[in-house]
Amino acid sequence: PPDAAPPAGGAAADPESVMMLTSMGFSDAHAAAALGVCGGNIERAADWLFSHSDDLDAAVAEVTSSAATAAGAAAAAAAGGGGGAADGGDVGGSKEPSLDYLDGPGEYQLYGVVSHMGGNTGCGHYVAHVKIDGQWCIFNDRKVAKSNNPPLELGYLYLYRRK
Repeated sequence: PPDAAPPAGGAAADPESVMMLTSMGFSDAHAAAALGVCGGNIERAADWLFSHSDDLDAAVAEVTSSAATAAGAAAAAAAGGGGGAADGGDVGGSKEPSLDYLDGPGEYQLYGVVSHMGGNTGCGHYVAHVKIDGQWCIFNDRKVAKSNNPPLELGYLYLYRRK
């Protein structure tokens, strides 16, 4: 499967996964970096790309420089250049992989719902409910009002933001 083999230590990202991400409008370099950060998991990589879309080049540069630093440290340790307990290296063998991710925990909060009233999506009417400062508001054409009981269970499209 495309998301089974995590690209690590300079290994190339799965070409099919890169293609899927580039079809969303991201460059090959951005897609490969995101897959590297997210262990080859395409869903997490897409989330990482969208989460860093405000300055994607800087985020990729940070990831690339971190990977280069880690690769240099691994090469130095393999050549006998350190890695002992005195300089913070691992003495007892391989370390557990870190579960800290650069893009943070995947926790989201619902802040909007678009709902549709009508027989099908080709006809009818759409309204939006958006949570602003803890209060739900309805946006219905030109009418905007507080909504005490938004129909969250009838949503056509749900909007979330990262906590």
